[in-house]
Amino acid sequence: MNKAREAGSPARKIAALVAALAFMVAQGLFGAQSAFAQPIDAPDRLKLDVSQLSPRMITPTDQTVRLSATVTNVGDRPITDVVARFQVGAPLSTESEVDQALTEPPATDAAASQWVGVTDTLAPGQQASFSITVSAAELALTAPGLYPALLNVNGTPAYGGPARLAEVDLLLPVIDPPSGSAPTDVSVLWPISSSRPSVVAAPYGGPIVLSDDGLAEELAPGGRLDALVAAASAKRSDAALFGSLCFAVDPELLDTVSAMAGGYQVQTGTGRVDGSGGADAARWLESLRELVAGHCVVQIPYADADLSTLSKVETEADLVGDALNTASILGVLNVQPRAGVVWPGGALDNMAMRAATAAGARTLITDPSQLETANTGSATTVIDGTGAKALTYDPLVARALGGGPSRASEPSSPSTPPGQPNMATQNAIATLAFRGGLGAEQPSGPVLVAPPHGWDAPVSELVTMLDAIDSLNRAGMTKPAPLAELLAAPMEGSAALSAGSDTVNPPASATNRFVGELSSAEEIAANLQSAMSVDATRQVEPMTVIRPLHNAVLRATSTAWQSSEELSRKAAATATAQVDALRRQVTVATPSQPISLASGSSPLPVTLSNSLPVAVTVRIQLENSAGLRPARIPDTPLAAGSKYARLIPTEALRSGRFNVDVSLTTPDGTRLGSTARLELTSNEFGIVTVVLTASAAGALVLLSGHRLYRRVKARKSNGA
Repeated sequence: MNKAREAGSPARKIAALVAALAFMVAQGLFGAQSAFAQPIDAPDRLKLDVSQLSPRMITPTDQTVRLSATVTNVGDRPITDVVARFQVGAPLSTESEVDQALTEPPATDAAASQWVGVTDTLAPGQQASFSITVSAAELALTAPGLYPALLNVNGTPAYGGPARLAEVDLLLPVIDPPSGSAPTDVSVLWPISSSRPSVVAAPYGGPIVLSDDGLAEELAPGGRLDALVAAASAKRSDAALFGSLCFAVDPELLDTVSAMAGGYQVQTGTGRVDGSGGADAARWLESLRELVAGHCVVQIPYADADLSTLSKVETEADLVGDALNTASILGVLNVQPRAGVVWPGGALDNMAMRAATAAGARTLITDPSQLETANTGSATTVIDGTGAKALTYDPLVARALGGGPSRASEPSSPSTPPGQPNMATQNAIATLAFRGGLGAEQPSGPVLVAPPHGWDAPVSELVTMLDAIDSLNRAGMTKPAPLAELLAAPMEGSAALSAGSDTVNPPASATNRFVGELSSAEEIAANLQSAMSVDATRQVEPMTVIRPLHNAVLRATSTAWQSSEELSRKAAATATAQVDALRRQVTVATPSQPISLASGSSPLPVTLSNSLPVAVTVRIQLENSAGLRPARIPDTPLAAGSKYARLIPTEALRSGRFNVDVSLTTPDGTRLGSTARLELTSNEFGIVTVVLTASAAGALVLLSGHRLYRRVKARKSNGA
């Protein structure tokens, strides 16, 4: 039987209790300081997952705190004498203390529960569950405040000594309303965005191709995107709370999911296969339409594109305008997003701001750190020299939702397994309570909650987050506020962008290296478009065919790739590959058999093909043609979906067997398709050969005549 499963047997419990007692005796012998020892400097030994924390906010009616968790031995050696306890530190009273706690967890040595035996032995791969129930009074959680807390697991690895092996850091609010302060206005952005762009091909008239089927998993019941819609839908009956939500939507996600609903393919190592998420995509879209109908919606840039990176791509197209002004939200969801309001990711510089305002952006939702301002909360500020304004979101809540660092990498990661409380959500609840009046400082203004664009939490945690906001509202600490109220609030001065100049990314950075590749892709796309025209039989606009190439460049600048140079490189390569795929739809072919030139001016046969739904004008190029003199070849228009046999007038300059390469370009010189080869055999003399032969014959006649003249002259001399 699995030893982890035996942890609940009486003998095992007695052994664990003995281990806990022995550990506490050791603490008494060696001093209390060792109870708070830091983790050993060694590879991860235990993985700690919290499955229950109750309550999430402590009120005067809450007498106890209960935690349930599971530890898993992820190391390569057994661990004995595994014990756990819950520790609490002194309350945090200032914004700087809370900010510091989110980046560097403070000491938690003010109070603690008794040690609880988990198991006496945990072999590699095994797990054991445990619970801790402790009174709020024992933890000194009796006065309102924001308390740092720690779930601490100790044990003894084989060949080592007792040490802290796993932990979870969190913030725990204690509230006791009412207070003397006015409630803090709270508005919540609810992001509906993919975790990363996944489209690798979007051919006109064909199914889209995704890099994998991860998006289908997010759309399926219980998936990340399904959870976001389900949790918000559960609160539609609470008019005040639901009215404080504003849905931030990525148009690229809508385009992709709409295409998936009509059938799509997935790229695999062995080719393309049909995707399995079409039905879930259609169901999710319908649920989203119902959710946002008549409600507040703002736009995230297309594919969550980084506007600063995008503005550096050299192109004739208005890529920033494309990222900010798509019609997908209206077309797919039947709702008009708030005009001129955008929530970008990534840093903003002056070049990006100029491009954004030129594209119609009037309000940018951003972090206060993007501005040269002393304001650290949510406020509306004019951005110097742009004519636009910034609405800043609350940095404490945003940092908490993003998942702050901790003493151990695994426990406080925001990617907590589904169904388990996410400590990022717990910390966000705590910071919201702090903004509601738990600190010594008075709230400075409204709070705009801005989760990560790719917010990843199970539906239970999302509902818990909304329930906590509702509890704070009912306690009079906060008050629901629609985003429209924050947008209409008076301006609080002006500020310059922190990035300032147009050099957010250093010149030698990986981002800028890939910008060059994306600029090349845009140049090719422009040349292709200039060679296209509307075909009378198809009536397809060239921009309709080129648009997927621009979208590929937008996806390549997504903030999802910023953390990895390798991901950035692959994203740029994907955009280039889509451009190349379009070029390969216009081709030239030559006969498979050698061509025999029957005369010195025999034409060369080639076949031109255009698989595109638009007309394309091409230019034929002959290369490696030293044995030929081609006539001037005019540009050739190709109808949509056509094949055209063309004869190229040429003149052979020599006899023999030789090859000629034939290729196509646009009139601007962009290569189309692949190069084809003609194998030629010429039996005719070219004009040069004829001239040389005639000259040689003339010389021979002259020499022969001269010789005859000398012979006749010699005979006359002899006769005389």
